[in-house]
Amino acid sequence: MTDSERTAQGCGKLLLAIVRRERGDQVVEITRHAGARGGTVALGRGESDNPLMEFLSIGDFEEDVVLTLTSDDQAPAIMAALRAYEDKTGKHKTGVVMQLDVSHVLHHTTGVARCGATERSEPMKRKTDKVLISVIVNRGFADDVMAEARKAGARGGTIMNARGTASEKDVRFLGFPLFPEKEILLILADRDKQDAVLEAVRSSECISQPGGGIAFTMAVEDSFLLGEKLK
Repeated sequence: MTDSERTAQGCGKLLLAIVRRERGDQVVEITRHAGARGGTVALGRGESDNPLMEFLSIGDFEEDVVLTLTSDDQAPAIMAALRAYEDKTGKHKTGVVMQLDVSHVLHHTTGVARCGATERSEPMKRKTDKVLISVIVNRGFADDVMAEARKAGARGGTIMNARGTASEKDVRFLGFPLFPEKEILLILADRDKQDAVLEAVRSSECISQPGGGIAFTMAVEDSFLLGEKLK
C-alpha cells in the first residue's frame, strides 16, 4: 500500500431510503448516477398506519431499506436526484428518504480525507422537525413496541430482522452457540412527539425487562417522500 492508498478517517452523511420491496436497486441506481459509490440494501417489513388494515392483519408490507454513505459535498446532489425522482407505477408515494449526520467514517482512499467538527459549515449541521427513533428488541416484540409507539403519535415504522452476537452466556447446541434473534424497529417521528413516543417505548413490557431491548434517537437533517412530484 502506497502513502496515497490508505484507510482514512472522515465524516459525511448517511442517506436512508425506505421503499417497497424490489425498489431498492432502483434507488441505488439513482444515487450512483448522482455520485454515490454504492449502497447497501437490507430487507424490512413496513407497518401501515391504517387501523382497519391493521385489524384485518393486511397492513404489513415488504420493504427495502437502502443505506448510502456519502461525503458532505456529494450529499446535496444525491438528495436532489432522489427528490426529483418520479414514480412511474402510478402510485403517488414510493417511500421515504432521510439524511443523517455521520461524524466519523473509516474508508479506503487514494487521496487526503480529513473532516473535523470545526471544518464543517453550519448548514451541514441543520436539523429538521423529524427524528429517527431506533429500537432493538428480541424477535417477536417489535410489533408490540410499534403498537405502543402508535398510541403516542407515531404513524408507522419499519421492522428488520437481525441477530445478536455470540457471548459466553449464549445457549449452545451441539457445541455451537445459538445467536439470539433480534428485530430492529425504525420510526420516523415528529420532533415534538419524540418524548411521548420514547416514553411509550420505555413503558412497553419488553423494554422494561432487563436485557429486553434498547432504544435511541438520531436527528434527521432532511427528509421527504420519495416519488412525489416536485412542486
